[in-house]
Amino acid sequence: MKWAQVTVTISLEASEAVANRLFELNALGVEIRDAQPPTSSSTTLIAYFPMDDLVGDRLQKVQQFLDQLPEWGIPAGRPSVSLKAIRETDWAEEWRSGFSPQKIGDCVVVAPTWVKIVPEPSEILIRLDPGMAFGTGQHPTTRLSIRLLEKTIKGKELLADIGTGSGILSIAAAKLGASRIDAVDLDETTLPVASNNFQLNDVESVIHLQAGNGLDACSGEYDVIIANILTKVLLPMIPKFSRFLNARGVVILSGIMKQEAAQVVKALKSHQLSPINIEQDEEWVAISAKLGARFL
Repeated sequence: MKWAQVTVTISLEASEAVANRLFELNALGVEIRDAQPPTSSSTTLIAYFPMDDLVGDRLQKVQQFLDQLPEWGIPAGRPSVSLKAIRETDWAEEWRSGFSPQKIGDCVVVAPTWVKIVPEPSEILIRLDPGMAFGTGQHPTTRLSIRLLEKTIKGKELLADIGTGSGILSIAAAKLGASRIDAVDLDETTLPVASNNFQLNDVESVIHLQAGNGLDACSGEYDVIIANILTKVLLPMIPKFSRFLNARGVVILSGIMKQEAAQVVKALKSHQLSPINIEQDEEWVAISAKLGARFL
């Protein structure tokens, strides 16, 4: 089977809006590759669509969206968009080319299944085959999420992972000591990928995986809720968190661009959630917050 690979180069400021538009056009996955060096002002988004008779229309809509960004006050830099047809086997090679082992935080090591690696006794190894799902640990938003999980998980927590993707954050939480995890994703095509990764890491017994619309698919109270999603999706979720957190519960939010952090903090505080940690990686920010907590 062939797939349409759409590559968009855009300013960092516009990347969230463009990623959201690609998903609105039913992209099966969007990979964000920050340009090198980190001081670069542009980023590359790679989206995948079925190779069908709608490809031309989708490409035109992407270009129209890029053209409109300046009208909405969003600097686009020098945007470009390209299309390439790839086979499913080539898709796997695309992932492999951009996915190498890396250590995140104090103890988590993320490595693809095709690389031989022996972790140190103090390290936690996560094996991944990302397939069509987002989440390899290569992007700052995932790295930030794992770093905050390291600071939050003490052992025996009940956790909800909203927008689980490849399942990497659920796996990290399980290996750090969470006792039960509800992993939810709106995109059903990611579920087999996440399920396979849970089995690869021998954590499927503590993870309940399901398709659903965010917190609406959850029930009960959690010690930790984590969501690595676009800010546009996070903001409407914030008023719901207090209903799903226990008295000592923590929410971890990632996928936030630096210039959006103040807006997210304001929304958290307006719903009785006080930030306890704010971390930054390149142009991205992650925030953990607790009900009634004081900023540390």
